[in-house]
Amino acid sequence: MRQRVARACLDLLAEGRVDFGPADVAQLAGVTRATVYRWWPTKAALLREAVTEHTGDRLDPPDTGTWAGDVHALALRLATFFSDPLEVTQNAIMAGGRHPDYDQVVLEVYAPLFDAWRAVIERARSRGELRDGIDADAVILTLVSPLLLVPLLFHRKLTPTEIRRHTNLITAATQSPA
Repeated sequence: MRQRVARACLDLLAEGRVDFGPADVAQLAGVTRATVYRWWPTKAALLREAVTEHTGDRLDPPDTGTWAGDVHALALRLATFFSDPLEVTQNAIMAGGRHPDYDQVVLEVYAPLFDAWRAVIERARSRGELRDGIDADAVILTLVSPLLLVPLLFHRKLTPTEIRRHTNLITAATQSPA
């Protein structure tokens, strides 16, 4: 039932709809409104269920044992995720800025992911692979931005060559001198 409800929400979001209610979700999921209200008493709870289902473990950071390997492996995961048509639509909804409640739910769900990505950077720092003064959030923003923006703005996936160039740039800018 949880997956059906989450899927119904995701299907509505894929259509660019954020203005749906529990009755819409119940009908699409094939459950009663009472069921939806019992388990997801607020729209934020419904959205949280959907976004959590959508991300799953697809964005968990890798641990390849090296900074360059981790950056490249994470970039590959993120590029695949951010080019998913549902994710492109959700990012367009957020970019529009007209649904702050939705934006807040997404950022809440992503908070532990951001922490996990920061941990990748701290792991590299503890191995002595990063230059002094490297800011974890700046690295994350630099890594994520083109991976998210190319599918959103240019309606295409990044090529493996583009991803490799991007990750090479990040590692070159952040790696400690050998």
